[in-house]
Amino acid sequence: MQVKTNVISKVRLHKHITIEDDKRVFVVGDLDGNFTKLKSELDKVDFNPQDDVLISLGDIIDRGNDSARLVEYMQEINANVVLGNHEHMMLEALMGRDSYAMRLWVQNGGKWHQTADFQTLVNMCKWFLQQQLAITVDYQGKKIGISHTLPPTWSWEHMPQNTEACVFPLMWDRERFNKKINKVNHGVDYSIHGHNSTPEPIWIGNSLHVDTVYYRNPSVIKLNDF
Repeated sequence: MQVKTNVISKVRLHKHITIEDDKRVFVVGDLDGNFTKLKSELDKVDFNPQDDVLISLGDIIDRGNDSARLVEYMQEINANVVLGNHEHMMLEALMGRDSYAMRLWVQNGGKWHQTADFQTLVNMCKWFLQQQLAITVDYQGKKIGISHTLPPTWSWEHMPQNTEACVFPLMWDRERFNKKINKVNHGVDYSIHGHNSTPEPIWIGNSLHVDTVYYRNPSVIKLNDF
């Protein structure tokens, strides 16, 4: 049984952004509700939100104690954010009143919401609904795909035209990572993803997987390095 898509289907599927070549651009993997770990990594690269750009791969929330603070921070710095499966569970559990999503969410780190301020939860859900499942970035002569995860076959130029059809492949799928299969990843020079825990960032074809937070601090990837 999969989490329903009654609420997440209202989220924008994709947005395209162009970033000036002289900007520093950082992509951060799953955060799992830990603000201290994120700040530690951003401090290492002297991240300046007034000059630099941060892109989040989703799963900002859950497991740690700082879910609300992390969302607040992403809003403060005007980060570019794609949603992950944990945000999906939260939206369906709270806004969709889906009992299965609620049970799964609580079992996988969402219990923090039981002591959270009601209005804070409402504001978080409203903000998530303003985000997207995927971003393509034009930067320094390259096109980069950004999503929480990615199936073995994908085309950034010919994505399905509705969000619901992309929920499982872009928020939940693990086949590309688990089986190390890269059949097709067209329409970008490379793409970056979280969702699948790895001790170190790993390339599978032209897709980079950076969810290291289970093993250590989250990975902060500088796009200028590629």
